[in-house]
Amino acid sequence: MTDPLKLASEFPAADYASWRQLAESGLKGASFDRKLVTRMLDGFAMQPLYTNDDQDDATRLIHQVLCAAVDAKDAASGWDIRQLHAHPDPKSVNAAILDDLENGATSVLLRLDAAARTGADVTSGDAGIDGIAIHCLADLDATLDDVYTNLATVALDAGAAAIPAAALLAARLEKDGQNSADADDDFASDAAPAFNIDPIGTLAATGCLPVSADDAIKKAADIAADLIDRFPHATAITVNGAPFYNAGATDGQELAYLLAGGVTYLRALTDTGMVIDQAAGAIAFNVAVGTDFFAGIAKLRALRLMWSRVLSASGVDDATITINAISAEMSLSKVDPWVNMLRTTVTSLSAGLGGADSVICLPYDHLIGLSDGFARRIARNTQLILQEESNVHRVIDPAGGSWFIENLTRELASNAWGRFQSLEAKGGIIKALADGSLQKEISEIWQNRANRVATRRDPLTGVSEFPNITEAKVTCDAQDLTTIRKEAKARQTGFKDAIGISLEDLITAAKSGATIAQMYEALYGKAAGTTIDPLPTHRLSESFETLRDRADAHKASTGKFPQIFLANLGPVAKHTARAMFARNFFEAGGIEAILNNGFADASETAKAFVESGAKIAVICGSDPQYADMAADIAKALKQAEATRIYLAGHPGDARADYEAAGIDDFIFIGADVLAICETALSHLGVK
Repeated sequence: MTDPLKLASEFPAADYASWRQLAESGLKGASFDRKLVTRMLDGFAMQPLYTNDDQDDATRLIHQVLCAAVDAKDAASGWDIRQLHAHPDPKSVNAAILDDLENGATSVLLRLDAAARTGADVTSGDAGIDGIAIHCLADLDATLDDVYTNLATVALDAGAAAIPAAALLAARLEKDGQNSADADDDFASDAAPAFNIDPIGTLAATGCLPVSADDAIKKAADIAADLIDRFPHATAITVNGAPFYNAGATDGQELAYLLAGGVTYLRALTDTGMVIDQAAGAIAFNVAVGTDFFAGIAKLRALRLMWSRVLSASGVDDATITINAISAEMSLSKVDPWVNMLRTTVTSLSAGLGGADSVICLPYDHLIGLSDGFARRIARNTQLILQEESNVHRVIDPAGGSWFIENLTRELASNAWGRFQSLEAKGGIIKALADGSLQKEISEIWQNRANRVATRRDPLTGVSEFPNITEAKVTCDAQDLTTIRKEAKARQTGFKDAIGISLEDLITAAKSGATIAQMYEALYGKAAGTTIDPLPTHRLSESFETLRDRADAHKASTGKFPQIFLANLGPVAKHTARAMFARNFFEAGGIEAILNNGFADASETAKAFVESGAKIAVICGSDPQYADMAADIAKALKQAEATRIYLAGHPGDARADYEAAGIDDFIFIGADVLAICETALSHLGVK
C-alpha cells in the first residue's frame, strides 16, 4: 500500500506564539493592536489570525446548525437569481421579465410605483415614479403576460399597499391555476409567491402607515394567514432589513432589528390561530449586503443561527428560514457607476456563500435611472458566473470551517443577540421607532461611517480614490409618463362596487377590476394613521457626489472645471508620488489638477502659476525639497496672487513655519478630503 506523502513532516510545527513573535518583530515597535487588529463598527475586535485553538463548542455548533437548516432543500440547485423590475410601463417590464427569465434569472421582484405604494390612484402625480404603474389586475396581467408563474417566483414590493397588491397577485395566480387546490409540488417548492407584507419596514422607510402600527401588524397577520391557506408554500410576511442598513446601521444593528421584527410578526401570526410551524414558514427576511465581503457572509450565517434559536425556543421542529439578499444601495455610487459591477459581484458572492435563498444583484446603473437591457444582463450574468463557473452553490455552508468566518459569525451573532434583547426589554421595535431611539442609534453610526469615508479610511474606488472627472456620464432614457398614465387609466374598468376587507373579498374585487386605491380605501378608510421620523437613505458616496455635481455645474456654466495648480518641485522622480496623490485628492472633489513636469525654483513656479490662470495651488515634492524650497515657493505663489496654497504631505513639527510662509492647509493620508475639497470649492466660488 502506498504511504501518504507528508510534505510538512520534516518542518517544525508552527504555533500562534511563534507567529505573534515574528509579526511583532516585523512591526518594528509599532503597536500590534493598532496595526493588525480590526475594530468593527459593532464594537468588537477581529484578530489578524485565527487557528483551530480558537474553535470551541459554540463555533462548531454554528456549522452544524447551518448544515441542518440547508439539508431540507436541494442545495445543488443553487440560490434563486432574482431580478428587480421598476420600469413604469407594464408592457416594457413584461419584455424585460421574459428576457431575464429566458436568460438565467429564476424569479422577479415587482416594485410598484410611488402612487400605488401609498394607495393613490393612477391619476396621482406619483404614478409611474420609482416603480411599475400597476394599479389593477389588468396592469399586473400586462406585466406578467406569458410568464409561467408556476416556474418563476413573483415577489412584490408594494409598501403600505402591500395587502391590496397581494390581492392582485393572488387573483392573477388563481387565474393561472396556482391555488392550494390545484398547485402541484413543483410549484409549491420552486415558485411559491412572495407577497412581502411588511408594515414595520414600511413605517421605518417612509415614516407613515394608514392606521396605527398595532392595527397594521394585526391586519397584515390576518391577511397573511389567509394567503397561506390559499398558497401553503408562499411567504406572506417579510422582515426587511434594507431600510435600516441603508440608513447607516451596522450589521449587528440590522440583525437585531430583523430579529425584533421577526418575533413581532411571529407573535401576530400565532395570535390569528396559525400553528407556530406554519407561522414561521410564512415569514421571510430581506437582508441588505454591503461590500465588506466576510461581514456579509457572517451576517447571513448569524441570522440563520439566531432565527433557528428563536424558533427552537418557540417549539418549532423544522427551524428553516427564507433569506432574500439584495445589494445594499448604500454601497453603490452614481459617480463612475462601472465600479458598481465590482461592488455587486462582491455582494452577490458574499450573499451566496452566506446561504441566501435568493439574491438580487442590482444593475450598475441602478442609482442613475431605469436600467437598460445591458445593465440587467450584467446583473444576472454576474450571478450565473458565480454559480456555474465557481460551483459555490453546490456546497452546503461553504464558509463553514473557516476559523476566521466562524469567529466573525459568533461575534456578530452575540452582538446582535444582545442588541435584540435590549430592544425587546425596552418595548420592542415599534416603540423604538416611535420614540426615535432607533433612528438616533443608527444616525450615530452613520456619522461614524461618513467620517471614515471623508478621511478615506474607508476608500471608495472611483469616488474618493482614483476619480475620473472627465468620464463620460452614464445616462438612462426618460419615459413618457403622460402616455403611460393614460394607458394605465384605459386598462381600468370603472369598478365602483363596495369592497369587503377579507382576503376573499379583496381577491373577488380585484378580479372584477378594483384598483389598489379602491381596495386601500376599503381597508383603511379615513383612519388616523401613524407617523414617525422616517429613516433616511444614505450612500457612502453621497457627500463626494455632491461636490462632483457642483464641479460639473461649474463646468457647464464656465466651460471648464474648477482648477488647482500643481507646484511640482524638481524632476519627475522627486515630485511624482505626491503630485499624483494631490491630483487624486482634489479630483475627488471635482477640482481639476493642472499638471506639469516640475520647476527648478520659486520664480519659475510663480511664472507658470500665473500663466495657468489658476487661483489656488498645491506644492508637491519630497521632504528634503520642502525643507529647502517650500517656504520660498509659498511666498512666490502668494506674490503671484495665489489665494490659497496647500502642501502635499504631513507638516509635522514644521507646520508653524510653513503657515508663516503662507501655506494655508496640508493634504496627507488621513486628512479630511471632503472638508478640504469643500473649502477649496467654496473658495473658488463654486456654488
